[in-house]
Amino acid sequence: MELRTALFGVGYPVSVVVISRFVPVVRERRWRWLVAHHLGVAAIIAGWALEGRHSAAAFNGAWLAASSAWYLLGGRRAGASAG
Repeated sequence: MELRTALFGVGYPVSVVVISRFVPVVRERRWRWLVAHHLGVAAIIAGWALEGRHSAAAFNGAWLAASSAWYLLGGRRAGASAG
Protein backbone atom coordinates (compact mmCIF):
# COMPACT_ATOMS: atom_id res chain seq x y z
CA MET A 1 0.00 0.00 0.00
CA GLU A 2 1.27 3.43 -0.88
CA LEU A 3 1.78 5.96 1.87
CA ARG A 4 -0.61 8.48 0.32
CA THR A 5 -3.33 5.83 0.11
CA ALA A 6 -2.88 5.08 3.80
CA LEU A 7 -2.98 8.81 4.61
CA PHE A 8 -6.22 9.23 2.67
CA GLY A 9 -7.65 6.01 4.12
CA VAL A 10 -7.22 7.34 7.64
CA GLY A 11 -7.53 11.09 7.10
CA TYR A 12 -10.79 11.28 5.18
CA PRO A 13 -12.91 9.03 7.43
CA VAL A 14 -11.67 10.72 10.61
CA SER A 15 -12.14 14.25 9.32
CA VAL A 16 -15.56 13.55 7.76
CA VAL A 17 -16.90 12.10 11.02
CA VAL A 18 -15.79 15.19 12.92
CA ILE A 19 -17.04 17.58 10.22
CA SER A 20 -20.47 15.95 10.37
CA ARG A 21 -20.60 16.94 14.06
CA PHE A 22 -18.59 20.15 13.85
CA VAL A 23 -21.19 22.55 15.30
CA PRO A 24 -21.45 20.55 18.57
CA VAL A 25 -17.66 20.13 18.57
CA VAL A 26 -17.32 23.91 18.57
CA ARG A 27 -20.18 24.74 20.92
CA GLU A 28 -19.28 22.08 23.48
CA ARG A 29 -15.53 22.73 23.14
CA ARG A 30 -14.70 19.09 22.31
CA TRP A 31 -10.98 19.64 21.92
CA ARG A 32 -10.17 15.92 21.51
CA TRP A 33 -12.49 15.81 18.50
CA LEU A 34 -10.79 18.92 17.12
CA VAL A 35 -7.37 17.27 17.52
CA ALA A 36 -8.65 14.18 15.68
CA HIS A 37 -10.00 16.44 12.92
CA HIS A 38 -6.71 18.31 12.63
CA LEU A 39 -4.71 15.08 12.46
CA GLY A 40 -7.08 13.74 9.80
CA VAL A 41 -6.87 16.89 7.70
CA ALA A 42 -3.07 16.98 8.12
CA ALA A 43 -2.95 13.42 6.77
CA ILE A 44 -5.09 14.48 3.80
CA ILE A 45 -2.83 17.47 3.11
CA ALA A 46 0.26 15.25 3.26
CA GLY A 47 -1.37 12.73 0.91
CA TRP A 48 -2.18 15.38 -1.68
CA ALA A 49 1.30 16.89 -1.37
CA LEU A 50 2.91 13.47 -1.92
CA GLU A 51 0.80 13.09 -5.05
CA GLY A 52 1.95 16.51 -6.26
CA ARG A 53 -1.55 17.99 -6.12
CA HIS A 54 -0.56 21.18 -4.38
CA SER A 55 -3.84 22.96 -5.11
CA ALA A 56 -5.75 20.17 -3.33
CA ALA A 57 -3.30 20.37 -0.42
CA ALA A 58 -3.78 24.15 -0.27
CA PHE A 59 -7.59 23.81 -0.37
CA ASN A 60 -7.53 21.40 2.57
CA GLY A 61 -5.02 23.63 4.34
CA ALA A 62 -7.44 26.54 3.96
CA TRP A 63 -10.18 24.42 5.56
CA LEU A 64 -7.81 23.53 8.40
CA ALA A 65 -7.19 27.23 9.04
CA ALA A 66 -10.89 28.11 8.76
CA SER A 67 -11.99 25.31 11.08
CA SER A 68 -9.34 26.33 13.60
CA ALA A 69 -10.55 29.93 13.54
CA TRP A 70 -14.17 28.76 13.88
CA TYR A 71 -13.26 26.68 16.93
CA LEU A 72 -11.19 29.46 18.51
CA LEU A 73 -14.02 31.95 18.02
CA GLY A 74 -16.44 29.47 19.54
CA GLY A 75 -18.82 29.53 16.60
CA ARG A 76 -20.06 32.95 17.67
CA ARG A 77 -22.10 35.09 15.33
CA ALA A 78 -21.96 38.85 15.21
CA GLY A 79 -24.36 40.24 17.79
CA ALA A 80 -24.77 36.94 19.64
CA SER A 81 -25.27 37.35 23.36
CA ALA A 82 -22.57 36.11 25.70
CA GLY A 83 -25.03 34.78 28.24
